[in-house]
Amino acid sequence: MANTAKQFVAEELARGDDSRLTNDPADIREGVNVVMIHGAWLPVLWKVAKRAKAFGAKLLIRPAGSYDPVRLAYHGWKKRLVAPFEHRMLRRADLLLATCEAEAEWIKAYEPKVKAIEITDLKRFFNLKNDKIGQTHFTISRPLHLLYLGRRHPLKGVEYLEAAVRQIQDTTCSTCSTRFKIDLRIVSNAFGEEKEKIWDWCDVLVLPTLSENFGRVIAEALERGKRVITTDGAPAWSPSASAAEDKGDGNDYGGRLIYLKGYRDGSPETRVELLKNAIERICG
Repeated sequence: MANTAKQFVAEELARGDDSRLTNDPADIREGVNVVMIHGAWLPVLWKVAKRAKAFGAKLLIRPAGSYDPVRLAYHGWKKRLVAPFEHRMLRRADLLLATCEAEAEWIKAYEPKVKAIEITDLKRFFNLKNDKIGQTHFTISRPLHLLYLGRRHPLKGVEYLEAAVRQIQDTTCSTCSTRFKIDLRIVSNAFGEEKEKIWDWCDVLVLPTLSENFGRVIAEALERGKRVITTDGAPAWSPSASAAEDKGDGNDYGGRLIYLKGYRDGSPETRVELLKNAIERICG
């Protein structure tokens, strides 16, 4: 959220606005016209919302996927405990910013009395080619270099990726005529030059998520020309524009994006099998 918030600030500064990023509610005072909150569930954000309205500022909230039913269920008792504060903040907001149609529906379901919801395209912050023409050949390393870049968290699905790789490792892929090895790296903290070295190493980024409002790591991978495997837990990246449950942009980025439907609501075995099939597809 912090990185995306910085991109919003940079965009606003470029168009001549006086915009700044802060964690201190005291920075909201007389003369501030617009306050944008990134995230949810933190007492400091409720205080920010209260101060924004007290000083007559327009209040925008970008929940960043916080009202996805999957996330609401995770540590749900804590969220139910403080839900009255969250609902009050949402009802006071002038505008809610969602990253895709699916997230807009999550917000409406959680708090039907929000004043307005707008879809904001975060893909504009990245240099992504709008290439809908499929490619037929990709160069891959042997062994195949798979990368998961992000924190370990129960909603990120890393354990399903690890299980899929274990089952494939040192076996014959159904689409391959030779034995094929996979080198999987789980990287949770990498910055600057170290991060760029990891991207250089990577053949395929895998984000096996159960809940993602956007998934900026997908944008970072596509921006670098990498192939990506992700799931319907990241509906902003659905390549099926007509799918009512997804409403993505209809783009598979030249065949570089593999999007697994039926993963989010599938059984653990189904999730592992979908990932295995996607990896084998790349092997072939």
